[in-house]
Amino acid sequence: MDFKKVNRIAKVHHYKKKGFSNAKISRMLGIHRNTVRSDLEKRPDEAIAWVENLNTRSKKLDPFKETILNWLNDEPELSAAQVEDWLDEQFGYTEAAPSTIRSYVKELRETYGIPKVLTYRNYEAVPELPPGKQIQVDFGEITVKRGLTDSRVKLYCIGFVLSHSRYKYAEWQEKPFTTNDVIRAHENAFDYFGGRTEEIVYDQDKLMIVSENHGDILFTKQFQAYVLERQFIVHVCRAADPESKGKVEAVIKFVKYNFARGRRFYSIESWQEQCESWLTRRGNYKKHEKIKKRPIDVFTLEKSHLISISDKPILSNNESITKTVLKDNTIQFKSNYYSVPIGTYRPRKTTKVRVVISNNRLSVFELKSSHQLADHPLAKGKGKLTKDPDHGREAERKQKLEQHISKVLSHFHNKEEAIIFINQLKIRYPRHMRDQLRVIETVIEQNNNVLDKALNECIILNLFSANVLRDVASELARRQLQTNLHDIESDGLSERYQSITAVERSVESYLQVLGGKE
Repeated sequence: MDFKKVNRIAKVHHYKKKGFSNAKISRMLGIHRNTVRSDLEKRPDEAIAWVENLNTRSKKLDPFKETILNWLNDEPELSAAQVEDWLDEQFGYTEAAPSTIRSYVKELRETYGIPKVLTYRNYEAVPELPPGKQIQVDFGEITVKRGLTDSRVKLYCIGFVLSHSRYKYAEWQEKPFTTNDVIRAHENAFDYFGGRTEEIVYDQDKLMIVSENHGDILFTKQFQAYVLERQFIVHVCRAADPESKGKVEAVIKFVKYNFARGRRFYSIESWQEQCESWLTRRGNYKKHEKIKKRPIDVFTLEKSHLISISDKPILSNNESITKTVLKDNTIQFKSNYYSVPIGTYRPRKTTKVRVVISNNRLSVFELKSSHQLADHPLAKGKGKLTKDPDHGREAERKQKLEQHISKVLSHFHNKEEAIIFINQLKIRYPRHMRDQLRVIETVIEQNNNVLDKALNECIILNLFSANVLRDVASELARRQLQTNLHDIESDGLSERYQSITAVERSVESYLQVLGGKE
C-alpha cells in the first residue's frame, strides 16, 4: 500500500475541517488544487481502498508490457526515452506522457529484476554562447546486432551540434572515418544546418590534428586545406578536458543510447535515414532539459545568424556529397538549384543522391550505384535554377508522344508513307498532335481494311490531316461496301437466266384480262 497517498488524503481532510480553502491546502501541501478536490471526494476508508486498487488496476502501457519486457531483456541499458521513441516509431503510440513511461519502465525493472547499469562522468557547466557562434564536433562508435542474424557490427558516428540552439546532426558509416569522410560530413552538416558558425570545436583527433604543439595547432594536410577554404576558426580542446566540449559529448551519448542502442542494423543507407527521421521526430524536436526549449524552435532563430557557404567552392574534397532531392525534382547546392529527372523525388520518402563536383561541373548519381542522373555546369551567383530540358514535364510528354506515334505507325503496312504523313501532322498541328493521333486510331478501329489505301490517296492529293484521312477512309469503305453488295446481287442468279429480259405489256392488255373498259 502507498502510505504516502493515504497520508496526503488524511492531511487534506484534516486541513479542510480546520476551515482552510482548497487553494490554501494546495499551497501548504505543494499539490494541485484539482488533487485537493479529488482527495476531498474520498473518505479515509475509501482512500485506503482506492490506493490498494492502484496496484491492481490496468495501466495505459499494459498492452505493450510483453514488448517492453522483451526490449529490456535484450538491452538492459535501454532508457525510458528510447522506449518512448520505439513505441512511437513501431506502433505510432504517443498517448502516454514521458513521466508515465518512466514510471512504468521503472516498475517493470523492479518487478522483474532488470537493473540498469549506470556510468557517470564528471562535467562542469559551460557558458552559453550567442547564436551562430559555435559548432561542436566529436566522434563515437557503437556495436549493434544485424537485422537478420545475431552477429554484431561496429558502426562509427560523427556528431555536430550548434552550441546555442542544441540543434543536432549525425552521420554514420560502417568503417572508421578518414579525413575525406570527415570533410564530406562537414559539408553535409553545413547543408543540413543551412550554413556554418564562426568557430568549430574539435577534440584532438588524429584525422584532423597532428599535434597541439603547446598552442600552435598542426593540422593534417587535407584538413588544413579545408579550413583555409571554408575560413572558420578552429578551437581544439585540451587533452583530457571533456568539460570544454560537454555539449557534444552529451549529443554523442544521446545519439548512441537513445537512437542506436538496441536497434537492428540492415544497411547503412536505411540506418542513416532512420537516424535523420529520429532527429526530426525526437532529437531536435523534444524539449531540451537544460534550455527548456525545443532545439527546432531555437534553431529557427539561430539560422539567420549562420554564415552562408554558397560562394566558397570546395577544392580539397573530390569525393561525393550526399544531397536530398526536393519535391520539385531539384537538388540544392551552394544556394543554387539543379534539376534531376522528373520522378526522382518520391513522396513520403527521403530520396538521397550523390553529387560530384569536377572541372566546374556538377554531376548527380544514384546513391547506391554509379548510374548518372544529371550533369550541369556550376551556376554562378545565388538563387539560380539550372535545368536540363530533358528533366521537365515537356520531356516526359515528348517521350509519351513518341511512344503514341510508334503505336499508331505499327498499324500501317507502308511505313514510309505513314512516317511522311505523321511528320507533316507534327508541322501543321504541333499543339494538337495527340488529337490527330486519336482520330487516326479511330480510323484504325473502324476502317482498318482501307487504311493504307486512304493514306495513299491523302499523300497523292497532298492532304495532311487526320480528319481528311478519316473522311477518305469512310468514303472508300462506303464504295467498297456498295461494290460488295452489287457483287452479291449479281451472284444471286444463275448464268443461264441472267441474259433473259422480261416482256413488257401495255396497260390495255391487263384491263382486257380483268374485264375492264377504257
